[in-house]
Amino acid sequence: MAQELRRKSIHLLGLAVPITYAFIPHSTALLIVGILAGIALLIELLKVLFPPFLNWFVQTFSLVLRARERKGGFTGTTYYFIASFLCILIFDQTLAIVCLCFLTLGDLFAALIGKRWGRIKPFSDKSLEGSLACFIVCALIALLMKFHPVVAITGAAVATLIELIPMKLDDNLTMPLISGVVMQLIIQNGQF
Repeated sequence: MAQELRRKSIHLLGLAVPITYAFIPHSTALLIVGILAGIALLIELLKVLFPPFLNWFVQTFSLVLRARERKGGFTGTTYYFIASFLCILIFDQTLAIVCLCFLTLGDLFAALIGKRWGRIKPFSDKSLEGSLACFIVCALIALLMKFHPVVAITGAAVATLIELIPMKLDDNLTMPLISGVVMQLIIQNGQF
């Protein structure tokens, strides 16, 4: 639980992207997040090309790394910056901000509630209690950002399913992008 709390406290730093994006132009946000994603990818490349760098990286950040990340796999941070860049590139400002908040806050509450009170676990270590917390938080975010209830509830449900169901791709990448695409399709095809 202590390691998860450390990881999730760092996860909260991810709010810096949507909060900053709310106050700067689209092109500036795209440039800044693009540079951060590029740096993250460069670090991933260095981990592959230079084993001593991987060893240093693991020793330095071991308290917040998952097992697969300690073995050289992409970090959640790298996936987060790639997803942030793509959300800002593809979606309008409000939708991008909502999707990134889904990831940062929805995933945070899913982990904290799930670790503390989660009892029903249909898939490995993810609990229905944590998923319910994720859904509530995501729905509230979308409703507070004035999305139509149908869009908000559907987006929250999609984000929650992606967070709950184990996938090969990291949910830091899939959660904001897939929920954003679904919400965008509903907005475009509905009267919302």
